[in-house]
Amino acid sequence: MSIRFGYADTELGQVHYRESGAGPSVVLLHESPLSGRIYEATLPYLGKRVRAIAPDTPGYGASEPPPEAIDIEGYAERLLLFLDAMQLDQVALVGNHTGGSIGIELAVRYPRRVSALVVTGSPVFDEEEARSWLAGHIESFPFAGDGSHLAWLWKRYQRIWGEDSPTTLLHQATTEFLRTAERYEWGYIAAFNYRAAERLPLIGCPVLFLTSAGDMLADKQDASIAITPDARGELFPSPWGQMPARHPEEFSNSVALFLEDVGYL
Repeated sequence: MSIRFGYADTELGQVHYRESGAGPSVVLLHESPLSGRIYEATLPYLGKRVRAIAPDTPGYGASEPPPEAIDIEGYAERLLLFLDAMQLDQVALVGNHTGGSIGIELAVRYPRRVSALVVTGSPVFDEEEARSWLAGHIESFPFAGDGSHLAWLWKRYQRIWGEDSPTTLLHQATTEFLRTAERYEWGYIAAFNYRAAERLPLIGCPVLFLTSAGDMLADKQDASIAITPDARGELFPSPWGQMPARHPEEFSNSVALFLEDVGYL
């Protein structure tokens, strides 16, 4: 199953996307500071069952950035414009980390447009946790004439994702980071300041919390299920996060089975 690439024109800028397949639309939202590229291994599997679309969040990948940092509500507004530009009246959303926050906000604000939601790594933080996460994830990134910033960035992802992470995955993370280095923290700030716990109880569609055991937010799974009205959970037995990239077939199967069970497929 091939992947197609394109741009959607919205009143707030162009949004780049990847897509595969045909049928009911499933929109996949990525974590920060990556891009829809993290779903490239997943798209062909999902594309056998649905029209799977992975946009680059505005300001990341090849999508046009906002003029200044925005919050999760601002990202949700821009992604709604993307849905309009793509003529997607109803969709199922899949969101990983920051993408999960955006998906939650879209489902709450625009319930008619979102038929089902899958959240990978539920972004539920209280104020103290948010301060701690912000302190741990936002580091200065000065460009160095000797290229030492490149080694620093590679080691950063080895530290966060594991030293034995596949080289191809580390390469993807570092190159996507470099595309947006001067504003890489925008998505982090938006996600850590978003109060998902206040929004999850307001979701009206079915929700699957699909997380791997090694995901850094796996400990948020049970609490997220408990406060979300029509929710279920699946914990995948992997010691690492990045489930769509590391286990694309299993991830796609879990998403498709959930969407079948709730009547979207």
